[in-house]
Amino acid sequence: MTTSSVTSSTTSSSTSAAMGSIPAPAVFVAPYATINVKNHIPVTLELTKPNFNQWEPFFTSLCGKFGLLPHVDGTAEASPTDPAWAIADACVRSWLLGSAGTDVIGLAAAPNQTARELWVAIKRLFEANKAPRAIFLGHEFHSMTQGDSSINDYAQRMKATADALRDVGRTITDSELVLNFLRGLNPRFASTADNIADSHPLPDFATTREKLVLKVLRLANEGSVAAQTAFHASCGTGCRITSGNTGSGYTAGRQGSHSSGSGSGYGGGSQGSGGGRWKKKGRGGSNSGGGQKSSAPPAGPWYCYAPWTGGAQQ
Repeated sequence: MTTSSVTSSTTSSSTSAAMGSIPAPAVFVAPYATINVKNHIPVTLELTKPNFNQWEPFFTSLCGKFGLLPHVDGTAEASPTDPAWAIADACVRSWLLGSAGTDVIGLAAAPNQTARELWVAIKRLFEANKAPRAIFLGHEFHSMTQGDSSINDYAQRMKATADALRDVGRTITDSELVLNFLRGLNPRFASTADNIADSHPLPDFATTREKLVLKVLRLANEGSVAAQTAFHASCGTGCRITSGNTGSGYTAGRQGSHSSGSGSGYGGGSQGSGGGRWKKKGRGGSNSGGGQKSSAPPAGPWYCYAPWTGGAQQ
């Protein structure tokens, strides 16, 4: 082995050792880069049923948890050359795209947008044509009635319309919301609505809804009690009968007519003119005292029919 080969071998070995001692660069992964946005924002932003006011608090809360609100509110300048800023901005942009519906994404998204630019485009969709939308929504709000819907469904529709008005710059106060809610109630809640409207101070919207839900429960209970009372009252009207072959008559629900000289069939406890004996119906509907004795009425039990209960009673 020559001197040059030994020198070359030693140099390569030392170089390899030196290279092996250099640590690999650390890979930084932001804690917010791996979260599932659906776990934090359960509401999907939609245009068909505008719900920006419901969706916005979830999104801003998620950004606030990780200190990323400057990426949407514009309080910090963009720094695309900063790797940390680029990673954070990409995360916020992915949250916007992951929590919005396809109709919103199709109109607001564009290539190479920052999170701030996408946020502004989304807000513009819901704030466009404010004046015309405020007029139409105001008419819908002030003409809304309960109809056949439940108290909870009616309250949700009223609150959603009030939120939509707030989106277009027409803020509905809580007292205005309560009074308009009472105005559109069914007539059966008229007394409760008057009592709530006369309250000083006027209760808030949530308390008003709770009072009306309680009224619904009371009305349902009163109807059930009234139905049971009517049922027991109808079942308590029994039938009194007197059976036998002695000719003393009988009564069972409706009594037949009777007279002392004439009769028709078996009378309701009546006697013909033949010494108290049961007589067979003669021609012309009259009984004579010397007629032939008829057979006694059959023995009980007898049944009477109560038309209001739909069944027979013994």
